Amino acid sequence: MKRLYYLFIIASLEMMFCSFNIISDEEMINMGVTEEELLQLKEDVVHGQEGKIEFPDCHANINVPSDFVYLDEKQSKKLLVEYWGNPESRISGLLGVLVPSDASCFYQISVAYVISYEESGYIRDDDAYNIDYNELLQQMKEGAEEENKSLPETQRCTIKGWAVPPKYISPDHVLIWAKLLEFSTGDIINYDIRILGKEGFVSINAVIDPELIKEVESQEVDIIKSFSFDNGYEYNSFNPSTDKISDWTIGGLVAGGILAKSGILAKIGIFLVKFWKLIAIGIVGVGAAVTKFFRRK
Repeated sequence: MKRLYYLFIIASLEMMFCSFNIISDEEMINMGVTEEELLQLKEDVVHGQEGKIEFPDCHANINVPSDFVYLDEKQSKKLLVEYWGNPESRISGLLGVLVPSDASCFYQISVAYVISYEESGYIRDDDAYNIDYNELLQQMKEGAEEENKSLPETQRCTIKGWAVPPKYISPDHVLIWAKLLEFSTGDIINYDIRILGKEGFVSINAVIDPELIKEVESQEVDIIKSFSFDNGYEYNSFNPSTDKISDWTIGGLVAGGILAKSGILAKIGIFLVKFWKLIAIGIVGVGAAVTKFFRRK
């Protein structure tokens, strides 16, 4: 069985069936997968977890939302590396993945929320309402255009705009935004959530078809409320006399979500690559064009 062939089949199905629904056996067979090959794919069974999941390394936990299951690090790597083609070096900080609960096998998963953690220190949010996100977007676009000059045509990415303009929910210390990106194979949306704690932040990311943005937004509140930091590690537990203050800013989190090569910031997010369809967080660097948004003076 050739894994690359099935990556092509799955990616093709995702372009045809824009839904959180799982990929059905009938759809696979209609795309040319034999019953014998399908049986082999069914051997890769999803072992999802429900209920409360503890993340001791970042002093946090998640109560898995209804209609989803949680994949641990081993299962998540199987999905992200073996099935979706990510280099393992790009998934440092991975806590797990949320996938639809009705997916019993890995080949059926077309949408996932990837959860990771960055121990950045305490990020001050006093700039959250003073950022000109239109200016930031323009500078990100210019940086992406410059970076494209050094990339193969199949890897070039154009930032078309905000699918969801950045918004900061101050009571929950949560930052949300989504970028509409254009690749040679079509448009995709990078949907991002950052949940701030006193020692760092959790990243929750989904890469989706533009037609799914309303569905993803409708799940936003449940996803955010499912996650919490342990007592004493919440954002408001910050102690300036003992805790580290990060150089990151709120604007830097938004700009940093597409960085890959500039070296200005640590990696955030996951490269999601499905055979011919390149789907990425951080595929282009924006370099010095947006450095004023990254770090505090």
